[in-house]
Amino acid sequence: MTDVTMTLPEGGERLRGPVGSYVVRLSGAQTGGALAVVEYALPPGAVGAAPHVHHAHAEHFHVLDGDITFDLADGAVTLCAGGSVSVPIGAAHGFRNTTETWARCLFLLTPAGYEDYFRDLHRALEAGETLDGDRLAALRAKYATETL
Repeated sequence: MTDVTMTLPEGGERLRGPVGSYVVRLSGAQTGGALAVVEYALPPGAVGAAPHVHHAHAEHFHVLDGDITFDLADGAVTLCAGGSVSVPIGAAHGFRNTTETWARCLFLLTPAGYEDYFRDLHRALEAGETLDGDRLAALRAKYATETL
């Protein structure tokens, strides 16, 4: 059993991304591995994630601000603030911001662990690495995620 834990609005672990930024609001270390909550700010016109499949965790999205287009098996769907989508283990998906304004969403990762991928991205960027498609695919593969 884990203790009750919380992150204040100004708290969280702030991480750079290849585009935009992440804030780890709750990590697996805080939830006994059950869940991670990550906030993502996605700039205008950016691809947040090219199509990929997670083989070890489900990913649930809740749009906080702006519009985010999700590329799913049945086609592209754009959700505005307040919309949510749940992607089960093994389902292909990607997402992007096709608008001219910033968007923000929450990732709920079940079970936790994939927040470490965002930490890896941050460390690589801080070290001056170029994160091309091959490098991103290699980082994702560490977390049972396949780039399509």
